[in-house]
Amino acid sequence: MVESNSNLVESSQADIARSVFSFKSSFVLLSVLTMGYAVYAADRTVLSSVLVPLSSSLSLTNSEIGLLSAAQYVGVTCVVFLAGSISDRYGRWQVILAGLVIFSAFTWLIGLSTNFVEAFTFRFVSGLGEGAFWPVAMASVATYFKARKGLALGIFYLGFDAGGVAGLSVGGIAYSLSDSWRPAFFLAPLLGIFVVAGVVVVRRTLVLSGERGIIQNKWSDTFQLLRRPNMALLMIFALLATWSSVWQVAFLPYYFFKVMHYTVLSSALLTSLVSIAGGFGKVGLGGFSDSIRRKNLLLVISVATFISYALFFFASYNFALDLACALSMGFFSASIFPVMQALVADNSRGKTGSALGLSTSFQSAATIFSPIIAALLFTIGVGKAAALDAMLPIGFAILIVVFVRNSGNDGIKN
Repeated sequence: MVESNSNLVESSQADIARSVFSFKSSFVLLSVLTMGYAVYAADRTVLSSVLVPLSSSLSLTNSEIGLLSAAQYVGVTCVVFLAGSISDRYGRWQVILAGLVIFSAFTWLIGLSTNFVEAFTFRFVSGLGEGAFWPVAMASVATYFKARKGLALGIFYLGFDAGGVAGLSVGGIAYSLSDSWRPAFFLAPLLGIFVVAGVVVVRRTLVLSGERGIIQNKWSDTFQLLRRPNMALLMIFALLATWSSVWQVAFLPYYFFKVMHYTVLSSALLTSLVSIAGGFGKVGLGGFSDSIRRKNLLLVISVATFISYALFFFASYNFALDLACALSMGFFSASIFPVMQALVADNSRGKTGSALGLSTSFQSAATIFSPIIAALLFTIGVGKAAALDAMLPIGFAILIVVFVRNSGNDGIKN
């Protein structure tokens, strides 16, 4: 009897130890990958903060400024489709590590540029690294956290928000202190050194995040995913949802200033509040999606986003209402993405890297043409008709998610 009780105690202690180890592994993994996404965002946004002095220093033409701004997005789009498939075949931690090293190193090299060709090349190659990191890091989070993937992806997405603010801040502060645009590119990727070390530390956890057994996948498996009705519809949804939200990242401060007539400072502060609201939406509704059917929640969020856009663009009467509408817009439009990616992972049938590589490919395509449309609407002076760039795609996205919701479960709970 004493021996039996002793065995029970030892077994209980072993279970607790495994639980503590699992919690620590989960915490470290999510922290490292979220920091990696923050470096990704900081490297992407630092250019915006010093674009004016950089273009003056390198004597760039208007067309060269546009190409340089787009270079990183083009690089991401070239790689993001293949990254998930490569990781499913050869290992996630290797692809994540390579992506981190590439986009950190080549962002640093931009600070050494002496002409447009060098700056464009370095910016483009850094985008290749980002395209390798993005879907594979998401796949690792989604497969490791399984039943809590919605919450985990919501936290992961916060890294992009934090990194975006950090990139703009680092760029502005570095330029104000040095009167040169170059130090901004030397400082922004520094956190990448620690993230690379972190990836090496969590290598074993990344291997356990769903890699084993997936290495047998064929390249054609990626394309076969598109043959599944739900997956094809989700890819279209990813493109439309991203299309409807990109204008906020590129032009929301400008919209506050140009159309709603706030000051530059007020516009910047309001945009920051919208981003913070989006962070709450990602974590809150991303986590909530783990408890209910994701298809239903995604439909509700999409409708709420459409209504929020309508109120923001057409029901502005005073500052308090403007702020409430803007916060609602930020909260719901941002929360779409962790819920959407978790649903894609649910439908991937073990090919999570390949599936998220597909969804991020469609998102990357939207990040290229959506700002062009928004800029055109501003250029021709149509003001609030910029709502077309937001409301039309999210309206079509609602129709898509209705089809997804009514198309059957395909054996997937969510």
